[in-house]
Amino acid sequence: MAATSQAATVVVTSADISGVPTLNQWYLTNYRDTSTGFASSTTAAITGTQARSGNGSMQMSLTDGSGKADYAYSWGFVADRTLGSLSALSYDWYRSSSSANPATQQPALRLSFDADGNAATTNDRGYLVWEQTYQTQSTVAVDTWVSSNALSGDIWQRRFSPGTTIEQYDTDLDEWANGATFGGALVLSGATAILGIEFGIGSGWNGAFNGFVDNVSFGFGTTPATTFNFELARGNDVPEPLTLGLVALGLLGVAASRRKR
Repeated sequence: MAATSQAATVVVTSADISGVPTLNQWYLTNYRDTSTGFASSTTAAITGTQARSGNGSMQMSLTDGSGKADYAYSWGFVADRTLGSLSALSYDWYRSSSSANPATQQPALRLSFDADGNAATTNDRGYLVWEQTYQTQSTVAVDTWVSSNALSGDIWQRRFSPGTTIEQYDTDLDEWANGATFGGALVLSGATAILGIEFGIGSGWNGAFNGFVDNVSFGFGTTPATTFNFELARGNDVPEPLTLGLVALGLLGVAASRRKR
């Protein structure tokens, strides 16, 4: 994978999140809780409970295994956003000790892909999934923020079609980009199109979970990586140059008025 330059940070608040799939905007998807007939009560919202890099982070919790929540950011087919040009992939996550599900689970990070990079074919799509447990084969840290670089370590693949899940747990991104072959898995290459990024919890988890996600980052080629910082509210806006100029003129006017007096 290529190296990238310094990241550009984008602040995301609740007002920036869509309730339906929308390109180039975070949206909530695969959400299940009591309002949709499931037993679980699920939280998926920006809160200040465990603020990270500011005044908030994305809280993700569920009360039992029937709950689920994902946040996705999709850009679709964009030239040069390929598996071979992926240069940054990371996020911060937090698992609370109040969680009662298996101690190896924390919010997962996913890349959605189209294997052949051709938008006309739709039966060759899936996820590449990064989870901490497949890096250490042990329980994950609790009550602390963990920054994970998903460019390294093992990534497993989930295939959407023909409706079955094919999982291979000991293959890194370079191996997938170089055409790693496993029974039933889609064969990828450097030209595989990356369509978006996601993080999420649930789908059969056994027990309650409480955790947080922030600073989700991706980049391609030498373009500066984009880091999404989830916040309760934006800080004080810095005035634009035009605004600063008007303020300066106003101050000069006040000074002139005082001299006249």
